[in-house]
Amino acid sequence: MAVVNQAHGLWGGGARYFGLLEVHNGATDRDYGLVVGLRNSHDKSFPAAIALGASVFCCDNLSFSGEVTLARRHTRYIERDLPRVVTTAIGKLVDMRQKQDHRIAQYKATDLIDSQAHDLVVRALDSGVVPATQVPRVLAEWQQPRHRQSVEGGRTAWRLFNGFTEVLKGCNLAVLPRRTRALHGLLDAACGLSLANL
Repeated sequence: MAVVNQAHGLWGGGARYFGLLEVHNGATDRDYGLVVGLRNSHDKSFPAAIALGASVFCCDNLSFSGEVTLARRHTRYIERDLPRVVTTAIGKLVDMRQKQDHRIAQYKATDLIDSQAHDLVVRALDSGVVPATQVPRVLAEWQQPRHRQSVEGGRTAWRLFNGFTEVLKGCNLAVLPRRTRALHGLLDAACGLSLANL
């Protein structure tokens, strides 16, 4: 795997960190790529974690589907233990990548009618994926996506998913992993995916 793009940021007086790494591993002709999110905090507001995500190339939408929490405190022997902790986390991300590919393929294969899409939007509101003020924007993206690729794929769960992630652009990166994991939960159920087949 090679890191081809990255972005990093601090907030909370420099005590909280979030980073994004776009990673390529030889896969070509895809409309989305692998993104690894990194987070940590010195003020103990959240644990160190690595999250797996996807970036949709046509629109730069970003979402996260899984997270591995690094269960290691910043103690005296962290430098000794860090290589093992990171290797274990990366190993879990590789498995999550395969599940993500299966999930996205199922989203693309699942057709939705308007009533199903509208129900999923309301359920996403109830789950905290989007605030009520953004519901009209999600529905507009469902009806008339701004990106040609979303129209070409038909009226599928993938189109609705990209409508949500388009609207979520610019939201706080600290809450984006939680929101998009909740979105995946809703769409997984609508597409007949379960933990057993992911």
